[in-house]
Amino acid sequence: MGLSNSKVLSFMNENALIDDVSLKFGVIGAGQKGNKDADIFAGYTYANGSQIYPTIAVNFSKTDMMHLKNIPEDDRIYFKGFKGAARTPSVVVETFDPEINPDAHILRNQLAEVMERKFGHVEHLIICAGAGGGFGTGFISLVLSLIKENFFPVPITLLLSLPFDDPTEMSNAILLMSEINEFIKLQDELFGPGDIKPLASVILTDNKKLFNDFSNKKDHRIHNDSLISWKDLGNDAIISTIHEVNVIPANFGSDNITYDPSDFVKLFQLSGKFLSIHKANIKPPYDVEDLKVLMKNSIMRGYFACDHNYDTATMYGGFVLRPSSATIFKDVKTEQTIKQVIRDFNDTAQGKYGDPIWHESYAVVYTMFAGMIMPNRVVEMTNEYHEILEKQKRIKAKEIEVNIESAMEAVANSSFNPYQKRGGNRFGSSGAAGTVGSVFKRKQTAGTSSNTDEQTDQQTQPAEKETKNKFGSGSINAWEKWKQLQGR
Repeated sequence: MGLSNSKVLSFMNENALIDDVSLKFGVIGAGQKGNKDADIFAGYTYANGSQIYPTIAVNFSKTDMMHLKNIPEDDRIYFKGFKGAARTPSVVVETFDPEINPDAHILRNQLAEVMERKFGHVEHLIICAGAGGGFGTGFISLVLSLIKENFFPVPITLLLSLPFDDPTEMSNAILLMSEINEFIKLQDELFGPGDIKPLASVILTDNKKLFNDFSNKKDHRIHNDSLISWKDLGNDAIISTIHEVNVIPANFGSDNITYDPSDFVKLFQLSGKFLSIHKANIKPPYDVEDLKVLMKNSIMRGYFACDHNYDTATMYGGFVLRPSSATIFKDVKTEQTIKQVIRDFNDTAQGKYGDPIWHESYAVVYTMFAGMIMPNRVVEMTNEYHEILEKQKRIKAKEIEVNIESAMEAVANSSFNPYQKRGGNRFGSSGAAGTVGSVFKRKQTAGTSSNTDEQTDQQTQPAEKETKNKFGSGSINAWEKWKQLQGR
């Protein structure tokens, strides 16, 4: 039985209902956060027990991957010689950059060979990462560069979590989001509205919202004695929702309006911008006003909300997974209500809303918006970051005046006077001051990377042959125009 980390999936797995998917994803988890997300994807199976999503975890830290449950060790890609990126994305970018690291091609080939082995039959890749970490953030920046080099033969969706509170992570995330935004603008110049985009979509989740939501649940009386891990529960809710919108169109039909797999593929692969997914459960007795309220709440307050600019979406999609006996979902009033909710958020986007049937006692509403500009949460996070910096500056500038006259008098009258000049030292007899050679003083030589001895050993090995695989082959020429535009 496959991973059942939502109520919806529990029912589907118990009744062996998952035989197909709308889009054949492969999944890469980069860094600690991305590894955890990918590990959830790796646990999903078809009714026959076979894995749905080929998955790999990629990291500079072996220990980050030690506790993964569903990704075997052979699919945990660790680049020998590294022990983490210390929340410094530059380490990753520089290591894979041939202009900085002469052995970058060895690491690139290692990555390409693994991807060819795992993803030879996938139609799309989801790359998961925390937007504020070290390896994950640097890897996403690397991915954007590799897309321009035609490294990937299939479209990419980025699944990123936004940090909060920690200024280093926030700074990393702000820079990464800016880079993604500039990439999207460039992509818009090169590809038309009906083209499948190399960067197909970007999905964001907000750690601040997850933390606050689960903190509020913990404060509720009935959960006082329950263990609530906002990270684990949040990851389950996010990944299971993406999985559900992929499997439902491929396994559940309708006697009214079908939302089929091609509708889902179009939404995921044509937008080339920010995409959000929203989910709400509806219990009987069913009422159109309840449907309206729950739909709106899921869009505005759900885990994928991020204060998106829904009015900029170019496409929408979704469906009500409805009980076979709930005929209210075939009523014209219900259809009017759903369309009105969509129009309230965006009255120009094109799309479709279906109503597949299942045999549970409650309904589930899924709504998706695609093609949006960068969400307002990124701007808000940037403002929060500047507030933290200003607070730090004020603290550093703070001075306290202390009257030390009485204390100095007491010291002067004491037989022990720490201010009395002493003779030469017995230990380190030069008496030199300062912290020359401090372990915290970082030295870098231009054109070199800060490698460990183990990595240096690796780099002395003979250069490997260039990869001939689809991944990294540069066989797709979609970016030739971009290379020409660089001369502008």
